[in-house]
Amino acid sequence: MKKRFHVKRGDTVVVISGAHKGKTGKILEMIVAKDRARVEGVAMIKRHEKRRSETQPGGIVEREGSIHVSNLMLKEVYDASKRRKIVAAVTS
Repeated sequence: MKKRFHVKRGDTVVVISGAHKGKTGKILEMIVAKDRARVEGVAMIKRHEKRRSETQPGGIVEREGSIHVSNLMLKEVYDASKRRKIVAAVTS
């Protein structure tokens, strides 16, 4: 049976809970087996990579980690929600 999510690759989303709350980005990849997604510029991790060849040097590479889909909301829905209006009122 195929899993269905409220977000898909290419959607612009807002992180609504967790350590990266409030950050916005585009979904780069969906990890269906773990119900997670990689979001551009969010949950950055450092990965130590081995040198593959002369053209592909190794080193410490920073890339996106994954976030559970339950912590993501479509940006259009977030902007239209009451939550966005409350956050805007508190910060100003």
